[in-house]
Amino acid sequence: MPAISRHRRAFAALEGNERWSLVDPIADARWRDFLPRAADAGPFHHPAWLALLARSYGYPMRACCVLDDAGDVVAGLPVALVGGTLRRPRLAALPFTDHCVPVVAGEDPATRERLLSALDELRSELDVAMEVRAPIDEAAGAQVVDSYWLHEIALEPDADAVIARFRRKSQIMRGVRRAEREGLTVERRTDAAALGEFFGLHVGTRRRQGVPTQPRSFILRFAELFALGLGFVMIVRDGDAPIAAAVFLAYNGKLIYKYGASDPAALGKRPNNLLFLEAIRWGCEHGMRSLDLGRTDIGHESLREFKLSWGAEETTLRYYELTDAERRPADGPGLAGRAAPLIRRSPPLVSRLIGEALYRYAG
Repeated sequence: MPAISRHRRAFAALEGNERWSLVDPIADARWRDFLPRAADAGPFHHPAWLALLARSYGYPMRACCVLDDAGDVVAGLPVALVGGTLRRPRLAALPFTDHCVPVVAGEDPATRERLLSALDELRSELDVAMEVRAPIDEAAGAQVVDSYWLHEIALEPDADAVIARFRRKSQIMRGVRRAEREGLTVERRTDAAALGEFFGLHVGTRRRQGVPTQPRSFILRFAELFALGLGFVMIVRDGDAPIAAAVFLAYNGKLIYKYGASDPAALGKRPNNLLFLEAIRWGCEHGMRSLDLGRTDIGHESLREFKLSWGAEETTLRYYELTDAERRPADGPGLAGRAAPLIRRSPPLVSRLIGEALYRYAG
């Protein structure tokens, strides 16, 4: 029996013990009821996001939880079983998610400690490593395996106060005025057709980056999240033509920039200045407390400077692995990394085909 099949069966059979439990975060009402009581919960903890990952890539999904005496969740972290044919099985919290912190109702440090211990017990029970994309440096055996920059803009009801904190306000606003002079317009949409327009730009952007493109079906399923009020796609148009677009997720006061794409021939018209300003204004008007601009690779200075220019606070985002091994076994540069030169030299269809074939293993 293949290793991933054995682990899937074991994962499905696990229930936990007297210290922790596994619950279905997609169907179990206890998880949904818990999230509003966890201040740090964001869109990536929501059942709809977890269902999207499970349906799109076939990942078994559970939440490792600490329960109170009444059986209600007081702390937890959703985890997926990933890997298989091309990569060793492992638990990840979460695939295709920049960061997903362990969440706790209240501020009791002991509850968080119980959760971190539970995560370690879970991965030990399955005899796999667990990747946690969040700060868990106090957990026994946690090893840092990757580091990135994370940038977040603090929002408030007064959008002008947020704009006043831009580090390059004059430069950003000149770009906005340029976009307006060029006659660019912005739409905020939640329908599958708008996601289809985003995907058209996304394919070209990913090809230029040398990165596989997510399956079109995965992107179009974001409409299911949007129908629940969990985000939107923003499109900048030059006449009728879409020239820049971005997918945003929103939940519990957190607005997250998930994906962006643009037409390189139109960048001189500054569509992204207009797009991000409108996203900030929307967030301020709708009670968002922060705009998360996502992770940035260490060394990608141009993107880092762009995000900092909007007044974002910069922190280091570290990914940790819980494992018995002294050092994480090397997987090399990864299948996607090795495919980058081919993607850049090939038609966009190649990027799409590689993504369809590999993403379920690379999550």
